[in-house]
Amino acid sequence: MSDFEFLRAYIEARNVAYADFRLVKEVAEKIDRGVPRADMAEEERRTADLLWHLGLAVASLERGLTYRPTRQLLHVAKGDVSLLAVRLARWTPMRLLLRFLAEKGGEASLDEVEERLGGRLLGVTKRYLPALRLAGLRRPVKKPYNRHVIEAVLLRLGSETGLLKDDRKKMALTELAEELLETESVEVVRTGPNSPVVLAAVAAAAASGNKVYLVSPWIDREVAEALAHLLEGKAVVVSRPPREKPHVDALALLAQRGEVLCYDKLHTKAVAGTSAVVTSANLVKTSLLRNIETGVYYRETPTALRLHLEEVAASGKTCGYS
Repeated sequence: MSDFEFLRAYIEARNVAYADFRLVKEVAEKIDRGVPRADMAEEERRTADLLWHLGLAVASLERGLTYRPTRQLLHVAKGDVSLLAVRLARWTPMRLLLRFLAEKGGEASLDEVEERLGGRLLGVTKRYLPALRLAGLRRPVKKPYNRHVIEAVLLRLGSETGLLKDDRKKMALTELAEELLETESVEVVRTGPNSPVVLAAVAAAAASGNKVYLVSPWIDREVAEALAHLLEGKAVVVSRPPREKPHVDALALLAQRGEVLCYDKLHTKAVAGTSAVVTSANLVKTSLLRNIETGVYYRETPTALRLHLEEVAASGKTCGYS
C-alpha cells in the first residue's frame, strides 16, 4: 500500500462522517431531481460528495458546486445494491480495507484495523503535512481508519452492500469482496473543491525518489515550499521564465534543492520520481485545490515518461538560479 493510496484515502473520506444505504439512496434521488448541493442538509452534502468519489455523480462548478446524475446513479436511486457494492469496492478507503483484510487471512478485529491502518495513515499524514496544510489539515489524522468512521461508514456500508461480514468486534471479507479486490498500477486522479487528489499525487511523486522532475509552466511559492519539504534527493525543475514575484520566489526556493531550468514554450505538467503523475494542473494552489483538473498517477514511473522528461529538461536553459 503506497503513500499516495493513504493520502487519497484520507482526502476521499475527510468529509464523510456517516453513511448507510438508506441515506445514499435518498441523496441519489435528490441529485436525480436536481436538488442543488447547497439546499441539502450537511449529512446529505457529505453523502453527495461520496457519490462523486464513487463516480456516480458528475460535478459542475458553473454556479457553485452542483452535482448531476449519471445513468448508474439512477440505478442506485432505485435501490440497486449490487452496483453500489462494485463502486464501493473501488473507493480508496474501502479498497485499502479489503486488501488489509485479505492480507490478514480474510478477517480482523476493529482494533487491528484502527491500530494498523489508522497508525499508517497517521504516519503518512504526518510526513506529508507540509503539502496537506495547503488543503487545510492542521495535524496528522487516522481518518478514515479511526473507530468512528470504521463503524459508521466502512463497516456499515460494507455490510449493507455484501462486501463485509460484521459481528460487532471484527469484520471479515465476503466472497463478493474477494472477487472485487484489485490493485491498480495506473490511476486516474481528479480534483475539485474539497477534493485535492491531484495535490496528493503530486506530493507522493515528489517524495518518491532520489532524483525528481518537477515540470510545470507556473509554480507558486506556497506549493514550492510544501514540495521542498518532501524532496529527499535532487530535484530537476523545469518551468517558464518567471515574470511575477510568487513564481520568482518559488523557483529561488526550489533552486536550493536542485537544478532550475526555464523553457518559454513549456506546457507539460508532471512530477516524477519512482512514482509519477502527469496532470493538467499547474503547481499552484488554485489548480491543485479549487479547479477541476485531471491527471494520471503511475505507481512506477514508465521508462518512456522519464525519458520524455529528460527531453523536456534538455530543452530548458539555466535561468539565473544557483
